[in-house]
Amino acid sequence: MTTIKLIQSTRTLFSASLVAIGLTSQLNAAEFFDGRVDAKVMLMQGFQSIEADAGAFASDNVAMDSGFQRLRFNLELAVKINDYVTAYVDLGEEPNDFGSDDQFEISQDLGYIDLDILGLAGQETEDTKWLFRAGNIVSTVFDYRGYSDGAAVQTNPLIGNSPIDFVTAESGIQTLWSQKISNSVITQINADVGISVPTFFEDYANDRGYNVFGRGSFNTNFGLDLGIGWFASDLGDQVSNRPFTEIQTAGLIQGDGDNYNFAASGANSRDTHAGLLPGLNANILQINAQYQISDDTLLRAWAGVAKDDYSFVDNTGKQTVASQAVAYQEIESQIQYYAIEATHYLTPNSVYLATRYSSITNKSDNISGDKDLNRLQLGLGWWVADNTLLKTEYVKQTEGASSAGQIGSDWNGITAEISVLFD
Repeated sequence: MTTIKLIQSTRTLFSASLVAIGLTSQLNAAEFFDGRVDAKVMLMQGFQSIEADAGAFASDNVAMDSGFQRLRFNLELAVKINDYVTAYVDLGEEPNDFGSDDQFEISQDLGYIDLDILGLAGQETEDTKWLFRAGNIVSTVFDYRGYSDGAAVQTNPLIGNSPIDFVTAESGIQTLWSQKISNSVITQINADVGISVPTFFEDYANDRGYNVFGRGSFNTNFGLDLGIGWFASDLGDQVSNRPFTEIQTAGLIQGDGDNYNFAASGANSRDTHAGLLPGLNANILQINAQYQISDDTLLRAWAGVAKDDYSFVDNTGKQTVASQAVAYQEIESQIQYYAIEATHYLTPNSVYLATRYSSITNKSDNISGDKDLNRLQLGLGWWVADNTLLKTEYVKQTEGASSAGQIGSDWNGITAEISVLFD
């Protein structure tokens, strides 16, 4: 057995070496191909010390130890196929997204092909951009704000995401358009529309359905940007025709992997996200705003309403949240929500303070008691060097008994992370 394991280990090491050599060759090939390949490498290491109060759904979450998270790693490759066709792929080791087992593996997190429509038609201009995108596209109702996704964390001023981030990646197509405007308060307008299947993988079974989503926004010359996002899904026919565990739901409803984890949750769980809506026959309308008050101070906010013709239910048929669900029923679920975020640099481009407050209210019919899910995040960031960011954060989440919270009790703690980006 020892000899077999040694041979297997040698093969694994040899294969890893070939992969490393291949990646190095690709990065070196960027110059050889006249700058047509652009590569980014990102790594992040995190630490957490959090636990839930008494009364949590899982007792394991009440008395947890502190510890270091698994390393996150991402390799982003952007390839210029020709003047009007580009391709992008994000490869990563992301335990909080693809960590359903104990394996260390590189997964495709995002990838697509872009066609420059105006360029291909011979009508390109500097002021107008119009793309057709196909692949694993980002389906979201957000504008302006960053969030943490694997090792891609430096656009998020805090460590965790909001519990009401409607964003994910799914297979589909999308068109994206923007127009610059001269001599106007409004400097640019933007719009995109997409259609996707409710899975990152493939599913051709009957009654699966589609998601449709879009955004519109404009930028101004005084630092204020405003936008609106919408989403609709038609997936409910699966409920009567498929087992509960095989039903495909809209991924953006449960958000992307968060950087908090609990003892009773899988590494890639979404248990810290609002979990009331299943994402079957769902509709979302969200407004987005960003205001750059000065070079040192940035404000962001978003608010919306989301509802679904269906609800998660427990074994008594009562409405519940995703982490406690055993089935779906045609009972309407609805939430209203908002979040505000602020970042202020104490020293330019070096040390900053950040905070975010998110609030979600269960607005479903016949619901009583405490319906609110709230999260407060307070953070400190320090750019130790170029593309090297150290962050620490205190987080406190409160979950009412009738809220969209999935831990089942209030929880709080501290987190820290260090991240680097090679571009």
